[in-house]
Amino acid sequence: MFTGKILPAKGSALRPGGFAVFVAESLASAVQIVLTGSQAIFRRGTMPHRSAEELRQEIAKLQTELTLVTAAREQDAEAAREAARRVTQLEAALDVVPVGVLFADLDGRILLGNKQMEAMTRHKVRHSGNVESYGEWIAYHRDGRRVAAHEYPLSRVVRDGETHAELEVHYERGDGTRFWMHIIGEPVTDRSGNKIGAAIAAVDVDSRQQLLARQRMLIAELDHRVKNAFSVVKSIVSQSLRTAGVPTGLRETLDHRLDAYAKAHARLVGAKWDHESIAAIAGNIMTAIAGDRIRVDGPDVQLPSRQAIALSMALYELGTNAVKYGALSTSHGRIELRWRIDEADGNSRELIVEWLERGGPPAVESAKKGFGSFVVKRAMEAETGGRVQLVYGDEGLDWHLKMPLPAETHVDENVPRTDNE
Repeated sequence: MFTGKILPAKGSALRPGGFAVFVAESLASAVQIVLTGSQAIFRRGTMPHRSAEELRQEIAKLQTELTLVTAAREQDAEAAREAARRVTQLEAALDVVPVGVLFADLDGRILLGNKQMEAMTRHKVRHSGNVESYGEWIAYHRDGRRVAAHEYPLSRVVRDGETHAELEVHYERGDGTRFWMHIIGEPVTDRSGNKIGAAIAAVDVDSRQQLLARQRMLIAELDHRVKNAFSVVKSIVSQSLRTAGVPTGLRETLDHRLDAYAKAHARLVGAKWDHESIAAIAGNIMTAIAGDRIRVDGPDVQLPSRQAIALSMALYELGTNAVKYGALSTSHGRIELRWRIDEADGNSRELIVEWLERGGPPAVESAKKGFGSFVVKRAMEAETGGRVQLVYGDEGLDWHLKMPLPAETHVDENVPRTDNE
């Protein structure tokens, strides 16, 4: 094989990408020349004599192949230009979104960041070379610990393979000030679904944190005032009943009920304010009443505040009734409190709560309906929109509540709760 220049004949032009075939008819060999630009590659080999028609067909075939190659090259060039246009459009779009954005490849190298990220952090995008170098992005946890490189959502998605990662950090800006930033990371895939990297979105939540701090202060003040209000109410009621000659036992019962109501409010205000778990309600109310003679079993269900307070009062009344007349009035009596989620009609769900007394004396329905009966049935039905059934069994009272699950109820059925409290 050898290469050389092919010069066109006088008055003719040799086009790049064209070709020529020379046949030495007086020899038993031929030379095929394929042109690439102005260069030619000669392949000499023995070949049989061919007719002019065969040569024309071979020439046409080679010309078709070269035309396809040229078209493919043009398509590749157009695809590259289209990809460049898309990258330009993406960069322009990222610069106008109101969140900070970073992109990293499969090795964790940060390839791209938008202007909002630079505006929030008050420094240029740090093109970290890998996940181990993310420590150059300086941030702190709520407890003051510095965020380690592997804790950032971008690292957790790239290195650990998480499909969704979030973290709220106190970020140190380039000028030394700090602000609260919420970071969300997810994988980036191509059109075939193959993972090609990861991206994070960062949101400035500093104002939200300031609002939460003020909210916590107001809730603490409200908690203090509610407790004071309950103390005043108890004092007024106690003095009024004492001067009216009401028996001591009745006054104590009323005091205890006010205490139970106050504790239910205080627990909500002091914890999550808008909801409380059934397990926490049962533990708070029943530990003091039943000790280890009650078994609690059910998934993690967080009830809205109204239903939580109603359930707290109902359990308190059921517990005190069990101590006086039911299973807890004997040495070997026990109580089982359990709940579950059932599918109702359509897409709705129902919460089933059951109070089951065992080992106690037979339960007898009282002809006189007092405050306790009102709380465990009528008040509970009014607050939950459900139905309460009372079964007076041979070993004690069985109480069944079936209520529609409120839309704002928090449920984690993967976290069962089975405790002896």
